[in-house]
Order: sequence, then C-alpha cells, then structure tokens
Amino acid sequence: REDRKNLIATTKSAWAQELTSLDHEQDDPGTTWNERARDARPDWMSPRQAWRAIQSAMPEDAIISSDIGNNCAIGNAYPSFPTGRKYLAPGLFGPCGYGLPSIIGAKIGQRDVPVIGFAGDGAFGISVNELTAIGRDEWPAITQIVFRNYQWGAEKRNSTLWFNDNFVGTELDMKVSYAGIANACGLKGVQAKTMDELTAVLKQAIVDQMENNTTTLIEVILNQELGEPFRRDAMKKPVKVAGIDASDMAAE
Repeated sequence: REDRKNLIATTKSAWAQELTSLDHEQDDPGTTWNERARDARPDWMSPRQAWRAIQSAMPEDAIISSDIGNNCAIGNAYPSFPTGRKYLAPGLFGPCGYGLPSIIGAKIGQRDVPVIGFAGDGAFGISVNELTAIGRDEWPAITQIVFRNYQWGAEKRNSTLWFNDNFVGTELDMKVSYAGIANACGLKGVQAKTMDELTAVLKQAIVDQMENNTTTLIEVILNQELGEPFRRDAMKKPVKVAGIDASDMAAE
C-alpha cells in the first residue's frame, strides 16, 4: 500500500513538473497551424501559459465548470481537487454552452464557496444571454473566464488534421468583446493579455465574488494555438460491427 502511495505521489510530481515546462502546442506532421499561430501573434499568451497563470490564482476549495472546446480540453490537466466533487464538466456529451449555466447552478447550491466557470469564446456565445439575468441583486456572484482566441478551436483542429491543414468556417469576429457585453449587462468585465494580468485579475475577481457579491467576466486574450483533437479516430472510415452496416440500418 505504501508503495502504491509513493508511486502515485512520484507520478503526480513528475507530471506537475512537466506541465510547468510546457508553453506551446505541437503540430502534427504535414500541418503547420500552431507554428503559424505563434508567428502571427508572438506577444500573445498561449493556452498553456494562461492555464498556469490561472492555476497560481485559483483557490484550493473552488468549484469549477468547464465548457466543451479546445482550450478547456488543454486545461483539464491543470486544476487539482484535494477535497473532491469540485469539477463540473459536460464529458463526452459535448454540449456547447454548458460552462456558464452550470457554474451559476453550483453557486446557487454552494454560496459560501468560490466558483469559476471556463469556456472558449465559441461555446460561450451559446450561453452569453445568461449575462442579462445574473446581475440581479438577489443572485449570488460568480467568476467566468472566457478564452478569447477568435475561433472555433476544436473544429479548426480537426480540419487541419484531417483535411491537409485547411479549414473553413471557424473564425469569430474580432470586434466583439465579451468583457464589453458583461459591462453592458451591469457586471464587471475585464480583459487579461499577460500571465501577470490574468493572475491578478482572477485573484481580485474571487475577492469581489466572495466579499462584494460582484460577478466578473475575465476575457483572456490568447493566440490561436490548438491542442490535441478530442478523438483522432472520429474521421476514420466506418467499420462493420457484428454484421450490421449503415445500409442494413437504413433498410430497417
């Protein structure tokens, strides 16, 4: 039993050290999107840099919710939950827009605990209308982080991988500001463009949430690097299973 505990502790320590050394995402052979993304915006944060900044500011007892999307998938490696039952996620169901309403529900259920929601800017657009409701005085405050890389990241990642580094229909309007929308809804909207800024505004947002009942939306400005696709097998040719194929099912 002690050997297992030591093995777990050693493995976790090695993984934590590896995470601190990772700054950028790698390209698959034959694709160059991540290299181009870094060259296009060399001064912008990468997703992993943002997550390290978040990790250093996040309270240990926080409940978090994670939306579906590429930057949230990258971030799954970073938070730790020493007390358990603190992580809300859509899992394999993939419903865009899950992050904001789920963290609102968590706060209603646990008003004395800090809560933080995470979403990419594509998925957040599905539930952005919730900002018009949650600023009322009787509602408890939350903290919501939106990763703003101006793209549908998971879709672009799949396209670059499976269609020879090409993509279409994945770009978002760079003139839209979710922080601006939050301010217009009577909430507190701020942008973070560096790791130090992100750590500082997240710490302040937690204070505002717990002591001032102020909801803060943090719009994190990122470069367009993309992490591992959700499922590399998703675009493989269909395989006949147990004697049933697509034509059989159609006939039924």
